[in-house]
Amino acid sequence: MGITSVIIIAIVTLVAFNIYRRIDKKPKTEQELKLSASENYKNGVFVNPVNTNMQRPPLKVLLKMMDKKSGLRPPKSIETFAIDGSLFKDNNNTFTITWLGHSSFLIRAGKINILIDPVLSKRASLSQHIGPKQFDYTHFTGFDELPEIDLVLISHNHYDHLDYGLIKALRNQVKMFYVPLGVDSNLENWGVNPLKIQSFDWWDKNEYEGIKITATPARHFTGRGLSDRFKTLWCGWVIKWEEKSLFFSGDSGYFDEFKDIGEKLGPFTLSLIECGQYSPYWPHVHMSPEESVQAAIDVKSQKAMPIHWGKFNLSIHAWNEPPTRFLKAAELKKLQTVIPQIGKTFSINESPLENWWQ
Repeated sequence: MGITSVIIIAIVTLVAFNIYRRIDKKPKTEQELKLSASENYKNGVFVNPVNTNMQRPPLKVLLKMMDKKSGLRPPKSIETFAIDGSLFKDNNNTFTITWLGHSSFLIRAGKINILIDPVLSKRASLSQHIGPKQFDYTHFTGFDELPEIDLVLISHNHYDHLDYGLIKALRNQVKMFYVPLGVDSNLENWGVNPLKIQSFDWWDKNEYEGIKITATPARHFTGRGLSDRFKTLWCGWVIKWEEKSLFFSGDSGYFDEFKDIGEKLGPFTLSLIECGQYSPYWPHVHMSPEESVQAAIDVKSQKAMPIHWGKFNLSIHAWNEPPTRFLKAAELKKLQTVIPQIGKTFSINESPLENWWQ
């Protein structure tokens, strides 16, 4: 065998190993027992609260997503900002939100720093060599810019919400990880201490240093490989501190359970509502902007921020269509809209609306 062949085999083996590490692994026996105890787990998979069509997009849709001239990506770099680390020191006792793009957030509640669905890798994919690439930003937030993180919340295990590289970097520094049922298997396989992981079913709740956390239902799906769809749960999150409350929808199609969330846990000071990567080809697992506005109203939110856009191209709508349509629908419904620039920190009492995407 020649040296060239050996090099090719070594490269292929290394790539395959890196991909294998990122996909789901079979849960341990005790984890399987916890899954089977869930009312949402039937015949070896988790199920949505309502009938959900899981049609696959036709080839023409996938080809359009790769068209660089289709307006799916911004024509120039998006102006973004570095995290102001001084806002996350112990002497700052407040409730602030910092958007890191897509569905990634840095939350300060009291003196606790919380990351939600943090993805800092350049690609939302099983490999950092192929797959959806992050839009060009004027500033890319790196792991070393993050303040000390107390708690990480994960809504589900899709690559644009669960970042293998970042979890590996955070595993020894974060105090606790809260995840939906089954996702604890991912984290354990990536070296996170099981004692630092708590898995949640829908409506499960816990209190962390005076902050009340609840996992909420969502209408979506999971999977990181070809044969693990629905094997782990998906959810939204509610964060309550003192008199303020935040709702994070996670990924979800529209469904009536938003009203149940509002009745049981609302009203909310602010809702971070999924509003991007929608398509008529998958209408049940992502919301249109108009449905997102209605979901925010259903959960009894005082104001809402459209999320799940501004970083990756995962559908066939223009990259800046979600906020434009959301804002128009919100004005008709008299719902206050919040859209900050990426990287800027704002108080939950504030309502930044900067039309930077236009």
